[in-house]
Amino acid sequence: MAKRPPLKLFDADEIKRSIAPLAQRLPSNRPSFQRPSGHDDSLPPEPTTPDEYVETIDRLWEEAQKSFLAIGRYLEEAQKKLSAEQFAHVIERLRFGKVVRSQIMTAYRAVTAGLLPPGVEAAGYSVVYHAATLSDTERAQAVAEGVIRPDMRRTEIVAFKRRIRTNAAQRDDDRRAMLKAERQRLLARVADIDRELSALA
Repeated sequence: MAKRPPLKLFDADEIKRSIAPLAQRLPSNRPSFQRPSGHDDSLPPEPTTPDEYVETIDRLWEEAQKSFLAIGRYLEEAQKKLSAEQFAHVIERLRFGKVVRSQIMTAYRAVTAGLLPPGVEAAGYSVVYHAATLSDTERAQAVAEGVIRPDMRRTEIVAFKRRIRTNAAQRDDDRRAMLKAERQRLLARVADIDRELSALA
């Protein structure tokens, strides 16, 4: 019977070095996906398709636009509850200036007062502000024409305002010219009457 060769002995370190490449390939040792720091685990899964990216970005944009109502509410509340000096100190420390603050508060008041249809806050404070600066008649016409709506754009409101007010200005100019012409006609007629009266004297 052939004699078996003696078994080769391995020390522990050599065994670890030998199996290290295989261990790295195990699922438990694969790096897991790390979401950005500050990521909210309650959010839906990360988008992967173009449609999912559009849906996610549009949803976040809408949420961001609607947040101006909360900002407007706190600005209004601060202005009412704080002294003038305290409120001035507050607005000095905000990250946005007087123009933006004024537009947000105007838009907030228009929405909460019911001057604009429900849902328009999704368009954002800047667009809502321009809609709020319309007169009651202009605003009613804008709603009837479908200009004021939740997905309205600032360019649409500005174009509508320009069209309406340009037409109104043109009508005023036409009316003014007509009245001036009528006045000249009447003055000429008065002059004719004066001459006739002089001839009869």
